[in-house]
Amino acid sequence: MSNAVAKQPSITDELVALEPHFNKQNAYALKFESECLFAKQQLLKNDYTLNAAQNNPPALRAAILNVAAIGISLNPALAHAYLVPRSPAKGQAAQVCLDISYRGLVKLATDSGAINWAKPELVYDDEDCEWVNMVTLPIHKIKLSGGKRAAGKVDGLIGGYCIAQLKDGSYLVDFMPLADIEQVRATSKAANGPWKDWPLEMIKKTLVKRASKSWPQSGGRERLDRAVEILNEHEGLEDAPTVARLTDYLRPTQEQTDTYLELAKGDAVDFWLWYRSQDERLKSSLPGCEFERGTKQKMMKYFEDQLKHGRLTLDAWVIDLRALCEAGDDHGTAEFIAEFEGAQKDALLDALSTEHRYYVSQLEAAA
Repeated sequence: MSNAVAKQPSITDELVALEPHFNKQNAYALKFESECLFAKQQLLKNDYTLNAAQNNPPALRAAILNVAAIGISLNPALAHAYLVPRSPAKGQAAQVCLDISYRGLVKLATDSGAINWAKPELVYDDEDCEWVNMVTLPIHKIKLSGGKRAAGKVDGLIGGYCIAQLKDGSYLVDFMPLADIEQVRATSKAANGPWKDWPLEMIKKTLVKRASKSWPQSGGRERLDRAVEILNEHEGLEDAPTVARLTDYLRPTQEQTDTYLELAKGDAVDFWLWYRSQDERLKSSLPGCEFERGTKQKMMKYFEDQLKHGRLTLDAWVIDLRALCEAGDDHGTAEFIAEFEGAQKDALLDALSTEHRYYVSQLEAAA
């Protein structure tokens, strides 16, 4: 009777044995030999990762086969995907999982034809950033040097957004405040790993993952959806509290769409006042209608310009009225306010101090 102990298959043996299974699932022209080499390079980087792979071969096999199924390369030069050790739960041994970077997610989305490109961007509290709506590029003055961004840290971060350009040239912009980002981090199994070591990369990936829910469906979209599913599974987010998203709510009624389109053709200030009064969860999806092919970008630019013109015009009126009140110009103030009525007059009065509103009311009572 032999006392020989069965030799544990080496990492190389484990990987080589996967070749027929890999090729069976590989529909995206990945080369098994190359991916096998990339995998070995990543697994041998440190003892912790190597031990995780050796102690749980089924998890390693699943990670490699997911590479083939999704069609995303482990090539480190691309920085699209990696093999990383991750503990399924506190106290449990680590296992190797497939991790996909935000660049990898964007690559899958562009390959699918859903978008032309996408870019996550961080926002710091020493930068000016004006969110407009979900289909308009934000006005973001980025500090490339001398600010908190240059430090490359989380300190001063207030949120972020992801811009995606669609196939028709229009844009989708998804904003995520810091509180939502922190909620994702707190529920992640990777909270003490990647979130600690590479927080900015993880934040960008979070921005892309959430924004991708709003991107159009397309023929190859299942690759992106599968990638997000894998990330959620291994980061422990499948049971995470649902974060309320603007796009979960934004369904304007036909009446709201009609009102938006009608006001857009008229007085810009009335258009702005109506838009300003709407629920924030509604604004991002207005006008909520289809456009003739090739006209969407032009129409959205028109709406944006009208809203901006209305806002700036109202601001100018407020400045003029405040100056008249400050000067105590009874005749000028009374004459100015008499030109307005309805929502425009209400907006002007609301912008005044209590003292100035009383002053105007006294002038009107004496008229």
